[in-house]
Amino acid sequence: MMKTALLILAAAVSTAAVAQPEDPSVTPRSERVAFADLDLGTAAGQTVLQRRIQSAADRVCDVGGMMDVEQFLESTACYRTAFADGIRQMRQIVATRSNGAVIAASALVIGRK
Repeated sequence: MMKTALLILAAAVSTAAVAQPEDPSVTPRSERVAFADLDLGTAAGQTVLQRRIQSAADRVCDVGGMMDVEQFLESTACYRTAFADGIRQMRQIVATRSNGAVIAASALVIGRK
C-alpha cells in the first residue's frame, strides 16, 4: 500500500507527466502463481497464496514510471480485477479439493484485463 500512496502523491505533484497510450496490438501480460508447495487446506497456505496473488497482480498491472491520473486509475482497476480473479481461482481450487477431487493444476494465472 506504500506504493499506492507514493503513486497518488506522484500523480498529484507531477505537472509534466506524459501519457503514453497502450499499444492495443500487445498481448496482455500475465503471470503464473505457483501453489504446488502450499497446503491449501490450511489457512496459512491460503494466506501465502493470497500474498503471491497480490504480488503478481501488482507486477502485472504496474505500468512503470510516472503516471497521470487516468493511468493511475486504470492501473488500480487492473490490480483490483486481477487480484479478485486470482482469489476466485484460489477459492475454486480450495472448494474442489475439499470435495475430495484431485487437481492437476499447480499454478494460477493472473492476467492484465
